[in-house]
Amino acid sequence: MCQKKVKSPGSDILYDVCVVGAGVFGSCTAYHLSKFPDLDICLVGPGEPEKKSRKEAVFGCHYDEGRITRVVSDVKTDQLLAYRSTLKFNQLERESGLKIFSEVGYGIVGVLIGAYAIEVKSGDEFCDKNGIDYEILDEKSASEKWSYFVPPKKFTGRLVGKLSGYLSIRNLVRAAQVVASNNGVHHKDIVATSIHKIGDMFQIKLADDTIINSKKIVLACGSFTNFFDFPLQKPLHLELIGTSVMKFEISEEDYQLTKDFPSMNYRYDPKNGDVYLYILPPIQYPNGKYYIKLGHTVNYPAEGFEQSLGTLEEVKDWYCMEDYTPARDHFTKYFKQMFPSIVPVSVQLDHCVISLTKTGRQYIGFDSENVLVEAGGNGVSAKMGLEIGNICANSIVKGEWDYDLDEIDFRIVYKK
Repeated sequence: MCQKKVKSPGSDILYDVCVVGAGVFGSCTAYHLSKFPDLDICLVGPGEPEKKSRKEAVFGCHYDEGRITRVVSDVKTDQLLAYRSTLKFNQLERESGLKIFSEVGYGIVGVLIGAYAIEVKSGDEFCDKNGIDYEILDEKSASEKWSYFVPPKKFTGRLVGKLSGYLSIRNLVRAAQVVASNNGVHHKDIVATSIHKIGDMFQIKLADDTIINSKKIVLACGSFTNFFDFPLQKPLHLELIGTSVMKFEISEEDYQLTKDFPSMNYRYDPKNGDVYLYILPPIQYPNGKYYIKLGHTVNYPAEGFEQSLGTLEEVKDWYCMEDYTPARDHFTKYFKQMFPSIVPVSVQLDHCVISLTKTGRQYIGFDSENVLVEAGGNGVSAKMGLEIGNICANSIVKGEWDYDLDEIDFRIVYKK
């Protein structure tokens, strides 16, 4: 545990680093910064509201329990970041006392063409290199493993048991914040509305008109990065996509039946419209109930029910939307097809916003001197957040890129 003298939040502090944004990236960055014993660190950003409302200034994609984590990917940098993050979960669990990672495995189920074929080939190579066992799946073996599950016809896939499964994304954020606070990080549970450079420091104005000062800034505001008065050269090139998930509540009996199910990416019938889904196995939520969750792959035109969003008002409306019939019908149809014997007790539709980058990689880098940006999760980065936070913490302290991957892979692209 990091030991350092903790200053009172009420004292007149010039912070060494202020991390603006308290979601996955920002909280994990604050966690790693808290390990530097001689720095005064501040994390700015509100927690999860009890109920989504348009009166909230910002929202986050971490308002949930289950996120798939896997080391198999068609993007090699994603593989390595996920692998390194996963190896760090155990330490964060010990430090915080919170459960983060459930190693239930990850399955790829579907016809191996296009991105699926690349993911399997790249995944096999990564697993072989790192001594991670995997199984080859087909229709027969999948049906034998999970008698309650109907897989696609005539597919070939993979099942990776180790370093794969799902995260409690709420607990990841909570754990990072708990440890950071224990190590002396000051958390301002409020939105930052503007940041201006004054001489050699930055003034951060909060929603309650409080001003805090910092020598350096890390911007980790996700889909909201371009909507506030922040010191960026230009707005980031981020495509904001409204997506939906549906949680199917299952009975205790069905939980006992399905509790051996892994996290899964599922591709159905590429010859007749093609469908990409991801599946979270039954997870117990804070209300004590068990849910199987379905989500859809972003920006895949055959599905076509995600929405492109351009303004702050559109983003807030999407987060707060109560129902969306196209998504509800889609998920209901495929749940019945995949799990025909399971009758849900209830269903719950939820919505979030994903930020897609121009490069397909996360944006991690310096916008200007002492201003580092981390943005653009591309809908897949929760599992990498702990290592992305490590990159950002080391780089902002050093004042330049400080990691063993090429910074060009994470370059920032701006709107023209």
